[in-house]
Amino acid sequence: MSARFRASVDPPWSLQHWRDLARCALLANVRPEQLDWTDRKQSELLPADDISSAPQQRGMVCVPKAFLPLAAAVLCHRDARRHALLYRILWRLDESGSALLGRATDPDIHRARVLEKAVNRDTHKMKAFVRFREVPGQENSFVAWFEPENDIVDRVAAFFQRRFAGMHWAILTPYRSVCWDGDRLRFGSGAERSDAPSGDASEALWQTYYSHIFNPARVNPRMMQQEMPKRYWKNLPEAALIPDLLNGSAGEVDQMVEREPQPAKRRIPKRKL
Repeated sequence: MSARFRASVDPPWSLQHWRDLARCALLANVRPEQLDWTDRKQSELLPADDISSAPQQRGMVCVPKAFLPLAAAVLCHRDARRHALLYRILWRLDESGSALLGRATDPDIHRARVLEKAVNRDTHKMKAFVRFREVPGQENSFVAWFEPENDIVDRVAAFFQRRFAGMHWAILTPYRSVCWDGDRLRFGSGAERSDAPSGDASEALWQTYYSHIFNPARVNPRMMQQEMPKRYWKNLPEAALIPDLLNGSAGEVDQMVEREPQPAKRRIPKRKL
């Protein structure tokens, strides 16, 4: 009977930790079906040896560069089988070569791409829908609350560091937090919605701006909710305006159609020769 081993990635989205464990397993010739990927609590209950103690049976192996970005994204998904899926792909890459990554119809590759796509979409939504609110009594300090579907805080933090380098900020989520103090990023445990400010003085200004740029002629509720799903509305200050803006959009479009054309007011100066 083949020996069984266990592996636990902590934190579960860590590419570096997963790579270390997967490397141990691969060098020990541990087949995917011999390795149980579990969380920390489960690993203590399994009657199996930790993979880090497995004896090495082969030399170093090469991994295609294209695999690492895929693995980094998949690890951020909350699918409980993602660690095993990636190790199975890694094992097969070692056997058959990098061409495997291009086989879109392969079940493992297809599943990995589905998880990657979900994480990339979640990442895009976090960049678009995080709303910072000023902390009362603290100059240049802002806090945002966000509820991602996947473990993407570490993945997205550098984007906010670059975008808001001149202010001190924190992003709180139910599973993880990150703050920027102007010098470096610091990560911490999860928080609760009540830990973030519920509003600030600039919120009314933002709502006024949003109502003015709202174009009733381009309203398509189904498409709008694809880009701005309702699950995010509760944390967006402008979302409170959407129902009224939608209800009044039909009348505004009619007025736009009936309005007589207006000549352009701006004159373009003649170019001097």
